Amino acid sequence: SLMREVYDKGGVDLQLSGRYPVYKWLQVYGSFEYMQRNGKSLGGEEYTSIWSIPLSLGLQGVVAIRNTVEYYITLGPRYSYTHVHNDSDFVDRTLNKNGFGGFANTGFYFFPTDHLVVDVFAEYSYMKVKFDPDHPNVFGRSIQIGGFAFGAGFGYAF
Repeated sequence: SLMREVYDKGGVDLQLSGRYPVYKWLQVYGSFEYMQRNGKSLGGEEYTSIWSIPLSLGLQGVVAIRNTVEYYITLGPRYSYTHVHNDSDFVDRTLNKNGFGGFANTGFYFFPTDHLVVDVFAEYSYMKVKFDPDHPNVFGRSIQIGGFAFGAGFGYAF
């Protein structure tokens, strides 16, 4: 909730993902993502931005509902590199942190044509990072940079 208060100016979340079959209903899933948000500091009006590059690898169970619809659920670990930039003299201008967490997602793949895939999904990710500032009289804190994401995507089926 604190992150939503600070970074309330919208942002972008782009992801490139793929899957490869390893068994009849089991896939190996991987993704590369870029997330970015902007906002203002609490109790002040200093600009701040955060961006993160999560890398995910997991196992995905897939069940065909019809010839053109599949349901899936995916679980796995996630690595993330996170960068924060602050326009303030009272805190560190830049903070960088990496760490490991996890994710779970579920959704439906729709195949309206032979090679077009429409993905409708819901995802939860957990990644707690602690920023340790070098600025005097500023204390670090652990924050959860993951959370829920809902959306849709388009892809190509080989």
